[in-house]
Amino acid sequence: MSSLLHLGSTPPPPRGLPFRALVGSPRWIGSLAALTGMTALSIDMSLPAQPTLMREFGVGSDRTQLTLSLFLLGYAIGQLIVGYVSDALGRRRLLLAGLAVFSLAGLACAITTNLSVLIALRFVQGTGAASGTVIARAMVRDTHAGSEAARLFATMTAVLCLAPMLAPIVGGFLLVHLGWRAIFTTLGLCGIALGVMTALSLEETLAERRPLALGAIASSVGRFFRTRGTRGPSAVIALSFAAQFAFISGSPFVLIDGYKVEPSHYGFYFGATALALMAGSAAGGRLLKTGRPTRRVVTLGGLTLFVAALALAALVQVPAAGVLGLMVPVVGCFVGIGLVVPSSAAMAMEPVPEIAGTASALIGFLQMVAGSVSGYVIAKIGGSNPRTLGLQVAILALACAAMVFRPRRASS
Repeated sequence: MSSLLHLGSTPPPPRGLPFRALVGSPRWIGSLAALTGMTALSIDMSLPAQPTLMREFGVGSDRTQLTLSLFLLGYAIGQLIVGYVSDALGRRRLLLAGLAVFSLAGLACAITTNLSVLIALRFVQGTGAASGTVIARAMVRDTHAGSEAARLFATMTAVLCLAPMLAPIVGGFLLVHLGWRAIFTTLGLCGIALGVMTALSLEETLAERRPLALGAIASSVGRFFRTRGTRGPSAVIALSFAAQFAFISGSPFVLIDGYKVEPSHYGFYFGATALALMAGSAAGGRLLKTGRPTRRVVTLGGLTLFVAALALAALVQVPAAGVLGLMVPVVGCFVGIGLVVPSSAAMAMEPVPEIAGTASALIGFLQMVAGSVSGYVIAKIGGSNPRTLGLQVAILALACAAMVFRPRRASS
């Protein structure tokens, strides 16, 4: 790719991998998108099984929701470890180790007979899944800068939206025909497949490595948050994911128990939000490709979120609006999120290219903590109530839009 920028110094020479994907090529981008989609696959494939787990283990929805929130918490903590260590030891070896943890934990989830053990294993699986997103983002930032990095993030987001589009459909099919354990078996096998792909085709991209020391970790974290231009975009990403995960977490109960949607049909409703996310990301990528500034794309996303959130807050008050009163404005919110997140990630990482792994991890940590708390809250207070779910998503989307439109001087 002619616009490829080698940052710092030239990356290490090729290792002679048998199916090496060239940096910047469509296959390279697709591979990173697949790694990033591992998290969405892990969450969304298990969504149709949430009511089933509740009945099988005889617990409330807030208890089974911990299989999602604890996955996200493990994912958040794992990102901090993987991000910093990958800046010191390299991207590739940490990615392979994370995929191994993810796969083994997924297979263990499939055979456990205790909900507490299942929740603990999901936490472990989340720590392994962290390697995919953090290292994929860091590999992009190792090799691309500025609007080109934002465009690649948008392309990856659009591609990885295939995971949340297909995962609930696949999860619903597996649940109906093979039971909930087949979902976790499939996740473990997917992790193994991604590990084989990484081992055979992805090269190391880190050129300059940082020392591995506890003091250096604190220094890198402090440097990220002190650097102008990092905090505002990171907050936008965290709030957008909190809104997104409130819907992800609450939708199985609202749609399946509240609106009586068949579990095998749930994936089609959920797929509409994934398609909206893909559409927003693809539109953002096209705008960036035509030379639009990243900030303008984020502003457009914030405006979309604002309008959709107001519509959502109004329509969920009208029982006659039914499931469309929830789904149509939520789809609008997801279009806004697709516009906002990729460019915000590029903006947050742009000032600190020398600690790209740590920066990627911190962004993801904030994102996942926000999502984990948001998901648990909606499960605790919402149950199958569409009004509660809609209002929580709307409030968080409005908060995200407010961060987008904050004064420029506060964007540091």
